[in-house]
Amino acid sequence: MSDNDNTQDTKASEESKVLSFDKQKPTTESKAPKKQAKQKPKQKQKITIGWALGMLILILIAISFVAAPALEAFIGKRSSSSFVFGKYGKENISYAYGNHFYNQVQNYADQYKGSSTDGTQVLYQIWKGAYDSTVIYTAVNQLAKKAGIIASDEAVRRAIINSGVYDKDGKFDVETYQKASTDAKNNLETQIRSSFPYQIVVDDIGSVLSSKAEAGYVASLAEKGRSFNYVVLSPTLYPDEAAARYALEHEELFTTLDISVISLTDEELALSLSKDILLGVTTFEEAAEAHSLDSFASAGGAVGRLFYYAIENNFTNPSDAALLLSAKDGDLLGPFESQGAWTIWRVNSHATAPDYTDEATLYGIKAYIAAHESEMIEPWLDEFAEQLKAEAMETSLDEVALSHDLDLISVSSTPYNAAQSSYMADLSYTDPAGMLSQAASSSAVALTLYTSAEETLLDPIKVGSSLILVETGTDEKDEGMGSYITMFYDYLSGSQNQQDFTQALYTSENHQNDFLSTFFSVVLGQ
Repeated sequence: MSDNDNTQDTKASEESKVLSFDKQKPTTESKAPKKQAKQKPKQKQKITIGWALGMLILILIAISFVAAPALEAFIGKRSSSSFVFGKYGKENISYAYGNHFYNQVQNYADQYKGSSTDGTQVLYQIWKGAYDSTVIYTAVNQLAKKAGIIASDEAVRRAIINSGVYDKDGKFDVETYQKASTDAKNNLETQIRSSFPYQIVVDDIGSVLSSKAEAGYVASLAEKGRSFNYVVLSPTLYPDEAAARYALEHEELFTTLDISVISLTDEELALSLSKDILLGVTTFEEAAEAHSLDSFASAGGAVGRLFYYAIENNFTNPSDAALLLSAKDGDLLGPFESQGAWTIWRVNSHATAPDYTDEATLYGIKAYIAAHESEMIEPWLDEFAEQLKAEAMETSLDEVALSHDLDLISVSSTPYNAAQSSYMADLSYTDPAGMLSQAASSSAVALTLYTSAEETLLDPIKVGSSLILVETGTDEKDEGMGSYITMFYDYLSGSQNQQDFTQALYTSENHQNDFLSTFFSVVLGQ
């Protein structure tokens, strides 16, 4: 061993000695009362509920730009400093100042600072992420405790030294450590000591090695792939004449209006804003930008031109929607009760009869028929698919796509990933249009795709309201993918083991999940 090694060991030992976890011995009344009077140590202030809630407000200011109203409601309406969101075994998954759940909320909130996403959605993502991680943390610690896994003082000392919190010029600095407050030292020690058992269990799960035979088998599956070509037959191919005839019989549905809207949850505010707009106190655009809760607010409430059927769906009472049909340019209507809101409408351009020569209008008509009158389109689409299949059998799928102005979608060689294994690719990675991938979510369809003979034209496959005509390609071998799986299988397997482990814990019957109801009642205050 070199002198340098001895020096490093001695230094590490000295650093560890600085970090003493021994509790201070209590003083007795007989010991130097005068000395105590001189020192006048500060009495440690108790953490009251009021203090804790006050600190919460200060700390959560950091995310007030994202969700201030909901957070203020959460802090202001409650007198308790602990809220139970669920349970794992006999242990509550509670949110309280300074605990793991609390810290996770802060961590997730930091990630969403400056987010332009809807405030309520961000709040949900922050709290749901924090809750999920706390559930796993609690479950793993219970397992660690049952197994007798603890963090030794020496391990905690080394972790504190290596944490970087007390570093100076990239190295642990004794003076920096000694200058830190007792509370700061205790908090870091508690955090590290409590996370040690969790980390040991998770690391052990991830370090379990798989057999070479297993790795070889998965690699052999990953390197075998098959390519495909297909065309999509959607309801938009329905004849224009047939769509126009249907629209003439239901002309009101396809009348178009250019509109703007303001969406609110408070009826009184909706009435007040409507009055202010009519009196000229504010403009519609200003009111929308300041108060509207929908995605059109940033554009001053402007929605654009829509079919009447799309507008009508937003109204609780169809008779209210019908008032828009007779409105003049610039008319303000409402507030009306809508789906979970109150809405104020402005008709920018009055109702106009549909133009049956317009491609966009015909597209909208066909989309409506497909959604509401599927029995009209499906028989026609089935017959059309069989016709194209017959043509493709005589020529080729390429020729059919060309003659009917259809896009021929090519899918590169993809392995048969029946179990949706994360170790290898599947059609969701290689299908540029996504329709074949969606069809293959059915195990029966996937089996047909990969067990049919090469270069075979399959029967039409239904995907949503569309059909696809698929031709299997050739089977190919990707030795590079096989080598990749073999090389990294232990790492991939370890990560998968950890995912499976945490998923099993989360879905365990030991987990009582009350997150959603508590989130709405406590965080959103509903």
